[in-house]
Amino acid sequence: MKTPILFLMLMLLVGNASFGQSKKVSARDEQQIDLLVKSLTLEEKVDLLGGTGFATKPIKRLGIPSIKMTDGPVGVRWDKSTAYPVSAAMAATWDTAMVRRIGIAIANDTKAHGRDMILGPCVNINRVPQGGRNFESFSEDPWLASRMAVAYVTGVQSRHVITSTKHYACNNQEYERDFIDTRVDERTLHEIYLPAFKAAVEEADTWTIMAAYNKINGWHATENQYLQNDVLKGLWNFQGFIVSDWGATHSTVNAANHGLDLEMPNGKFFDAKLIAAVKEDSVKESVIDDKVRRLLRVMMKAGLFAKQTSAVAVNEKEQRATALAAAQAAMVLLKNDGETLPLNAKKIRTLAVIGPNADIARPGGGGSSQVNPSITVSPRAALEKRLGASRIRFAKGMRMEGDISVIESSALIPADGKPGEHGLKGEYFNNMKLEGAPALTRTDAKLDFIWNESPAPGINADQFSVRWTGKLKPAASGRYTLQTASDDGVRLFVDGKKMIDDWTNHAMLTNTCSIDLDSTKEYDIRIEFYEDGGGAGMQFGWTKPGANLIDEAVAAARNADAAVVVVGTSPAIETEGADRKSIELPDGQAELIAAIANVNKNTIVVMQNGAPIVMTGWNNTVPAILEAWFGGQECGTAIADILFGDVNPSGKLPATFPKSWQDCPAFGNYPGPGGSVNYAEGIYVGYRHFDTKKIDPLYPFGHGLSYTTFAYGPCAIAPVKARTNAVVTVSTDISNTGARAGSEVVQLYIRPVHPSVDRPMKELKRFVKVALRPGEKKRVTMTLDPSAFAYYDSGTHAWKTEPGNYELLIGSSSRDIRSTGTVTLE
Repeated sequence: MKTPILFLMLMLLVGNASFGQSKKVSARDEQQIDLLVKSLTLEEKVDLLGGTGFATKPIKRLGIPSIKMTDGPVGVRWDKSTAYPVSAAMAATWDTAMVRRIGIAIANDTKAHGRDMILGPCVNINRVPQGGRNFESFSEDPWLASRMAVAYVTGVQSRHVITSTKHYACNNQEYERDFIDTRVDERTLHEIYLPAFKAAVEEADTWTIMAAYNKINGWHATENQYLQNDVLKGLWNFQGFIVSDWGATHSTVNAANHGLDLEMPNGKFFDAKLIAAVKEDSVKESVIDDKVRRLLRVMMKAGLFAKQTSAVAVNEKEQRATALAAAQAAMVLLKNDGETLPLNAKKIRTLAVIGPNADIARPGGGGSSQVNPSITVSPRAALEKRLGASRIRFAKGMRMEGDISVIESSALIPADGKPGEHGLKGEYFNNMKLEGAPALTRTDAKLDFIWNESPAPGINADQFSVRWTGKLKPAASGRYTLQTASDDGVRLFVDGKKMIDDWTNHAMLTNTCSIDLDSTKEYDIRIEFYEDGGGAGMQFGWTKPGANLIDEAVAAARNADAAVVVVGTSPAIETEGADRKSIELPDGQAELIAAIANVNKNTIVVMQNGAPIVMTGWNNTVPAILEAWFGGQECGTAIADILFGDVNPSGKLPATFPKSWQDCPAFGNYPGPGGSVNYAEGIYVGYRHFDTKKIDPLYPFGHGLSYTTFAYGPCAIAPVKARTNAVVTVSTDISNTGARAGSEVVQLYIRPVHPSVDRPMKELKRFVKVALRPGEKKRVTMTLDPSAFAYYDSGTHAWKTEPGNYELLIGSSSRDIRSTGTVTLE
């Protein structure tokens, strides 16, 4: 095609005012896409289908831009950016307007960093409480996850920023995620694990879907014909493109023919091998053309041809306000015996603030979702700001795994260093094997690195390695714990002896070893590290011999007016790449709570985490428990606001908190032997299992207390008899019967009375969050279309709404039903 015609075609693309405005591109747009596809050579088409780290390749000859990506989904992981509450906390708000507001804020942050696409939302169902990325997902329930997904996607894409709904599908554990084969039946897939993806496609028009690492029924997600072609592109008519998770592609021909459109982070399989496959006719060029059309279609929708994605300034004050409001709305008051909360600042002379999470801000979990905010607020800092430092008694109480106390420069002497110089000699290599001559040699004063880009000019951003050498000289003798936190592999040698050996790919992970050190000696240190892809970090720390931290905490709590014990997990414990070892509080925190509760009757436990915690031995010893989650950068301020009653808690649990792992539905079928995991519990995930099997949880799905009280009126249903294809309206009155303004989440569950197939005891189908002043009453109305009553029939491979009686249950949680009624479908 001649240049003038191409120029005219591109001007039409730029001038099209519909970019990013409608769900589907117009017929005219599709014609323009066809012109571009016809103008591309086969080599250029394939070039578009393999990335370059965090971007696609541009085709400058035709003016086709690159799509510049960034990690998400709880903030932009690109330099410093606003850290919002994690996805589990977003879901705990049960507030779609709030989640859409977060989506808009994240889109603005994405544009501010000059990126076009955020890798989120993560909509995987929380199948097991150990799941390392549960915090990054919304819920155990497909309806709640679906509503959050739609709100998030529409918020982000309203600002012409591309979403990538992930991880499709059944990426419900991090253990052996690269190759674990999920064995799941068709009904369970469609009722539990696919609805959030379906809603994101059909209701929100998510522009991309990210294929997961794992296998599903024998096929990797990136080459799964059923999931990608039959369901996503066929049944749901998905018009965008499917992108692989980073390094999740395992083949050329199968991946291409079975639906994958874009291989990231590079074209390892979608490269010359794909060109050869086309020429050999094992992949049709029409298949390649469809993939290219999908990429170009998304570029059009996002306005990339019209250059609408130039970096914009972000109102930091507004973004912080959004992060704070979301954190406040997410917090769940689990327990409040004797109205221990809210605290009265006028009556607090001394407040003990204790715990491993008290003086450390925990914005989020670990891995690719971890955001680097400019500002964070710890609970201790927020409480000191409110009461004044003189009224706060702080004690750490204990240290948690992953809390690295970085070894100070004064204790390190670099190999070949100058007299008086401190630190370690660092040799940086542009390969992962420490091979050849180093590309850079320097003295690093201490090892405290989190790299989002290259460690230094001339060093690769990925696939590099470092060797640090020198001596360690402790100031005091005693038993030390040496710590390395790394993303990816690390080895530690002391006097030539290998003390830590973790030479594998993973997200930030802490390793420890214990050693006796003599202050009169110097010890040879060698640390070897490599980075493969994605995030990178390396820290070298220690725990010194010293006083008993629990004794210090008990002394601080004794005779204080109240004790706030801030516990939970950390990004080293809840992280991409690894599941939790236990679902109880780690590292002796239960013992710390018990010790504090023993000396202070007003002990309030605040938890910062992203997934259910078992509270063995301490739940009944304290009067108040607040689930604060990984609440983003403003979490400390939000905690103080809730504790002192400036904000009335309104969050509800998006997942069941069990009494034990043995009570959970997947017990006995996790993590899976021999590289395969059987989803034998089927549709009985989360509260569906607990309620149907009549197992009492510690705190049920949907649970959350308030500083006020709410009364529910009778359930009104219209019509009480309806055809199976009719819409049913359900209403009730909600009254605030307390003395404080507050918000209640009205939850509507459905129970088929005499189903012909196995059905759960109840399933969430609608919810509304309603704000009420003291004494105020509001009418809440919800509509149920036929899909709300349906189950997936594997025999016909379709959803089916069955005639019969259905009980409608309205309540404050799955176990706190306040009003019921029955509708008959004929």
